[in-house]
Amino acid sequence: MGLKDLIKKWRKYSDLSNLGIIVRRKFFNNCFNGALTCAGIVSGSFIIFLTKPAQYLSSTIIIITGFSTALAIGISGLWGAFLSEEAERKKKMIDLKKEMVMFEEIFRKNLTKKILF
Repeated sequence: MGLKDLIKKWRKYSDLSNLGIIVRRKFFNNCFNGALTCAGIVSGSFIIFLTKPAQYLSSTIIIITGFSTALAIGISGLWGAFLSEEAERKKKMIDLKKEMVMFEEIFRKNLTKKILF
């Protein structure tokens, strides 16, 4: 099996399972998680620096940074899931409105044809 066949097979599976929606949602969710994780690490290190500016790397720094990172990952997981689900819901509503407008236009054309004939 060549690379082209493998790509065709994966595209077929993607189309059958609506994989694009899931991948897009999870990709942005995980990007958001990574950004807030970095923010958690920086903020934990900054808190340590504010309490004892001359302190060297120790187990206390690692533990506090770990807890702040865990907190950031938890917040970003909830927040990222909310944002991605909200964006998907808005996209579905926009698509539905477009379909309703198209249906209404078709309905009006058919109605005017029936009235004229």
